[in-house]
Amino acid sequence: MAEQHDHQHHHHHHHHNHDYEKANADLFTEYAKTYRTEFSCEIAKRCASYILQKYPFDSSKTEVLDFACGPGLVAFELLPHTKRIVGADLAQGMVDVFNQSVEHQGISSDKLHCVHTDALKGDQSDLNGSLFDVIICIQAYHHFKDPTDITRALSQRLKSKGRLMIIDFIDDNETNKVFQQSQHEAHADIVAHRHGFSSEQIINMFKAADLQNPQVEKAFQMSKSEMKTYQGHEVFGKAMNSDIDFILKYFIAYADKA
Repeated sequence: MAEQHDHQHHHHHHHHNHDYEKANADLFTEYAKTYRTEFSCEIAKRCASYILQKYPFDSSKTEVLDFACGPGLVAFELLPHTKRIVGADLAQGMVDVFNQSVEHQGISSDKLHCVHTDALKGDQSDLNGSLFDVIICIQAYHHFKDPTDITRALSQRLKSKGRLMIIDFIDDNETNKVFQQSQHEAHADIVAHRHGFSSEQIINMFKAADLQNPQVEKAFQMSKSEMKTYQGHEVFGKAMNSDIDFILKYFIAYADKA
């Protein structure tokens, strides 16, 4: 998700003129086509179900940071189980789409909102010093140039006993086949670790950030034939049209602040 372009941001400032409603409707039509695909929503649901198993969420007190949140599909799934979720993304267009969705669904921005932040530069000013019980980062680590630095930055945002959770691709031959064939190739400069991660790599990142009890587990997987049953699978481009069969395998990893 992180590689989507932020072409929506120009819609954002129509609040006070008469074409605001049309602009809003247009944005959501565009949003629906681009982001809320059957495929992306299915992946978000599966991610959320694994996240909910790995922490005792309490809707009266659990505060969550969804880092590199994209349009917020996972955050919306988790919302009923939390007190508050803050999304953070590098792409201003994603931030706008996320916040428009919150407004569109009549959700209080105190409960759910998104900020623009560049943790890559250590810029956390938009988070106003907030600390979180849970930080999630879903399908974004393979985009980070230095995921160890990101892990350190995120650990600074955890409350004591807080948990960092990552879901991403398992690095194996299957994943390599997909990324070699897919449109991700057009984003080779963005997808720095585009073949996913081994358990050892993730555990080493957690340790470098002084996080405790690191765990890496297989989460879910999706075969090419199953992917094809969901509208929106076209994001994988050439890999979907080739003769190569594959299975995308996802891991969930988590570790705790002392």
